[in-house]
Amino acid sequence: MRLDTWGLLWLVALIFILGVFPLYIIVKLLGGRVSLIKALVIKVAAVIITLLLSMAFGWVGPLLVALCLIILYMTAFRIGIIRAFLAWILEGVVLAALIFFLGALGIATVKWNGLVAAFQHLATLL
Repeated sequence: MRLDTWGLLWLVALIFILGVFPLYIIVKLLGGRVSLIKALVIKVAAVIITLLLSMAFGWVGPLLVALCLIILYMTAFRIGIIRAFLAWILEGVVLAALIFFLGALGIATVKWNGLVAAFQHLATLL
C-alpha cells in the first residue's frame, strides 16, 4: 500500500506533535526550564536547523546538526552540556521507539536499514 502525499504529511505532523511531549518530559526530568510551548518552538527550530544544515553541508551535516542541537538545548533549556547531550540522545531513542510502535500498528513503515545506515554514518563522524 502506497502512502499518498496527505497521508505522509499527516504522519509527519503526528510524529512531530508526539515528539514534543518526550522532549518536554526528558528536559523536565533533567532539570531544565521548559514549558510545552517552549518545547514546541525549540522542536520547530530543531527541524529547520536539521533541514538547512543537512542540505548545505552534505556528509558533514549530521555532525553539525548534532552539535547545533546540543547547543540549542543548552541555551534554550538552561542545562549543561552533558544534560543537553542526554536530552538529545534520549529524544532520538524515544522517537525511534515511537516510529517502531507506529510501524507495528501498521500506521507507518520504516526502512530500518536506512535508519541503521544513518546512525552508522553519524557514528563514523564522531
